[in-house]
Amino acid sequence: MKRFLPKFSAVALFLLAASLAGCQSGGVTHYVSPEVTGRVLAADTHQPLAGASVQRGAQNIYGSDSPFGSPDKGGGVMMQPIGARTDAAGKFILQSKSVFALFRSPGWWSVPVTVSHSGYESFSTNYTGDNVTSHSAAGAPMVDAGDILLSPVSK
Repeated sequence: MKRFLPKFSAVALFLLAASLAGCQSGGVTHYVSPEVTGRVLAADTHQPLAGASVQRGAQNIYGSDSPFGSPDKGGGVMMQPIGARTDAAGKFILQSKSVFALFRSPGWWSVPVTVSHSGYESFSTNYTGDNVTSHSAAGAPMVDAGDILLSPVSK
Protein backbone atom coordinates (compact mmCIF):
# COMPACT_ATOMS: atom_id res chain seq x y z
CA MET A 1 0.00 0.00 0.00
CA LYS A 2 2.86 2.41 0.80
CA ARG A 3 4.33 2.03 -2.69
CA PHE A 4 0.96 2.55 -4.42
CA LEU A 5 0.19 6.00 -2.94
CA PRO A 6 3.33 7.81 -4.19
CA LYS A 7 2.88 6.31 -7.67
CA PHE A 8 -0.81 7.19 -7.67
CA SER A 9 -0.07 10.77 -6.56
CA ALA A 10 2.58 11.20 -9.25
CA VAL A 11 0.21 9.87 -11.93
CA ALA A 12 -2.62 12.11 -10.71
CA LEU A 13 -0.38 15.18 -10.75
CA PHE A 14 0.88 14.31 -14.24
CA LEU A 15 -2.67 13.89 -15.56
CA LEU A 16 -3.77 17.17 -13.99
CA ALA A 17 -0.80 19.06 -15.45
CA ALA A 18 -1.32 17.48 -18.87
CA SER A 19 -5.02 18.33 -18.92
CA LEU A 20 -4.38 21.93 -17.89
CA ALA A 21 -1.62 22.32 -20.47
CA GLY A 22 -3.99 21.10 -23.18
CA CYS A 23 -6.76 23.53 -22.30
CA GLN A 24 -7.34 26.28 -24.83
CA SER A 25 -9.39 28.46 -22.46
CA GLY A 26 -6.94 31.36 -22.50
CA GLY A 27 -6.27 31.42 -18.79
CA VAL A 28 -7.74 30.65 -15.44
CA THR A 29 -8.70 34.16 -14.33
CA HIS A 30 -11.87 35.65 -15.76
CA TYR A 31 -13.34 39.13 -15.34
CA VAL A 32 -16.77 39.12 -13.70
CA SER A 33 -17.03 42.89 -13.33
CA PRO A 34 -15.57 45.73 -15.39
CA GLU A 35 -13.55 48.70 -14.22
CA VAL A 36 -15.97 51.64 -13.98
CA THR A 37 -14.72 55.23 -14.14
CA GLY A 38 -16.56 58.52 -14.09
CA ARG A 39 -17.19 61.79 -12.33
CA VAL A 40 -19.86 62.70 -9.77
CA LEU A 41 -21.35 66.21 -9.91
CA ALA A 42 -24.11 68.10 -8.11
CA ALA A 43 -27.08 68.27 -10.50
CA ASP A 44 -27.99 71.85 -9.52
CA THR A 45 -24.54 73.46 -9.68
CA HIS A 46 -22.53 70.98 -11.79
CA GLN A 47 -19.77 71.24 -9.18
CA PRO A 48 -17.75 68.09 -8.35
CA LEU A 49 -18.79 66.15 -5.26
CA ALA A 50 -15.71 65.01 -3.34
CA GLY A 51 -16.09 62.00 -1.05
CA ALA A 52 -19.09 60.44 -2.82
CA SER A 53 -19.35 56.67 -2.33
CA VAL A 54 -19.40 54.46 -5.45
CA GLN A 55 -20.38 50.86 -4.68
CA ARG A 56 -20.73 47.79 -6.86
CA GLY A 57 -23.88 45.90 -5.96
CA ALA A 58 -24.31 42.17 -5.60
CA GLN A 59 -24.26 40.29 -8.84
CA ASN A 60 -25.09 36.80 -9.98
CA ILE A 61 -22.48 35.60 -12.48
CA TYR A 62 -24.83 32.83 -13.67
CA GLY A 63 -27.63 35.22 -14.64
CA SER A 64 -30.59 36.42 -12.61
CA ASP A 65 -32.84 33.47 -13.54
CA SER A 66 -30.31 30.75 -12.77
CA PRO A 67 -30.85 28.44 -9.79
CA PHE A 68 -27.07 28.14 -9.33
CA GLY A 69 -26.36 31.70 -8.21
CA SER A 70 -27.13 33.10 -4.79
CA PRO A 71 -26.20 36.24 -2.87
CA ASP A 72 -22.96 36.16 -0.86
CA LYS A 73 -23.33 35.37 2.82
CA GLY A 74 -21.04 35.60 5.85
CA GLY A 75 -17.38 35.69 4.84
CA GLY A 76 -18.33 36.23 1.18
CA VAL A 77 -19.83 39.61 2.08
CA MET A 78 -16.69 40.54 4.02
CA MET A 79 -14.55 39.72 0.96
CA GLN A 80 -16.47 42.10 -1.32
CA PRO A 81 -14.46 45.08 -2.53
CA ILE A 82 -15.17 48.26 -0.57
CA GLY A 83 -15.88 50.36 -3.63
CA ALA A 84 -14.47 53.79 -4.32
CA ARG A 85 -14.67 57.40 -3.18
CA THR A 86 -14.55 60.40 -5.45
CA ASP A 87 -11.55 62.73 -5.31
CA ALA A 88 -11.64 66.55 -5.13
CA ALA A 89 -12.52 66.70 -8.85
CA GLY A 90 -15.41 64.24 -8.35
CA LYS A 91 -13.59 61.48 -10.26
CA PHE A 92 -13.66 57.81 -9.26
CA ILE A 93 -12.26 54.47 -10.39
CA LEU A 94 -14.16 51.35 -9.34
CA GLN A 95 -11.66 48.53 -9.88
CA SER A 96 -12.50 45.51 -12.04
CA LYS A 97 -13.12 42.16 -10.38
CA SER A 98 -11.84 38.79 -11.55
CA VAL A 99 -12.20 35.21 -10.33
CA PHE A 100 -10.11 32.06 -10.64
CA ALA A 101 -11.91 29.32 -12.58
CA LEU A 102 -10.27 26.21 -14.05
CA PHE A 103 -13.09 24.41 -15.82
CA ARG A 104 -15.66 27.05 -16.62
CA SER A 105 -15.58 30.54 -17.99
CA PRO A 106 -17.76 32.79 -15.80
CA GLY A 107 -18.78 36.08 -17.24
CA TRP A 108 -20.92 39.04 -16.31
CA TRP A 109 -24.25 40.19 -17.67
CA SER A 110 -25.05 43.19 -15.53
CA VAL A 111 -23.16 45.10 -12.85
CA PRO A 112 -25.26 47.24 -10.51
CA VAL A 113 -23.55 50.42 -9.29
CA THR A 114 -24.84 52.84 -6.65
CA VAL A 115 -23.50 56.36 -6.10
CA SER A 116 -24.34 58.22 -2.88
CA HIS A 117 -23.30 61.38 -1.05
CA SER A 118 -24.63 63.01 2.11
CA GLY A 119 -27.31 65.59 1.30
CA TYR A 120 -27.99 64.13 -2.18
CA GLU A 121 -30.34 61.52 -3.61
CA SER A 122 -28.59 58.21 -4.35
CA PHE A 123 -28.25 57.11 -7.96
CA SER A 124 -28.31 53.45 -9.04
CA THR A 125 -27.80 51.95 -12.48
CA ASN A 126 -26.69 48.76 -14.21
CA TYR A 127 -23.83 48.45 -16.67
CA THR A 128 -23.78 45.62 -19.22
CA GLY A 129 -21.34 44.44 -21.85
CA ASP A 130 -22.87 47.02 -24.21
CA ASN A 131 -21.42 49.76 -21.97
CA VAL A 132 -17.79 48.55 -22.30
CA THR A 133 -15.80 51.31 -24.00
CA SER A 134 -12.32 49.74 -23.98
CA HIS A 135 -10.03 47.24 -22.27
CA SER A 136 -7.06 47.83 -19.97
CA ALA A 137 -3.55 46.61 -20.79
CA ALA A 138 -4.28 43.58 -18.59
CA GLY A 139 -7.46 42.85 -20.57
CA ALA A 140 -10.01 44.09 -18.03
CA PRO A 141 -13.21 45.46 -19.59
CA MET A 142 -13.65 49.18 -18.89
CA VAL A 143 -16.82 51.27 -18.64
CA ASP A 144 -16.73 55.07 -18.79
CA ALA A 145 -19.80 56.18 -16.84
CA GLY A 146 -19.22 59.83 -17.77
CA ASP A 147 -20.75 62.51 -15.55
CA ILE A 148 -23.17 61.25 -12.90
CA LEU A 149 -25.45 63.99 -11.57
CA LEU A 150 -26.79 63.71 -8.02
CA SER A 151 -29.82 65.79 -7.09
CA PRO A 152 -29.93 67.53 -3.70
CA VAL A 153 -32.30 66.00 -1.16
CA SER A 154 -35.61 67.88 -1.00
CA LYS A 155 -36.29 69.62 2.31
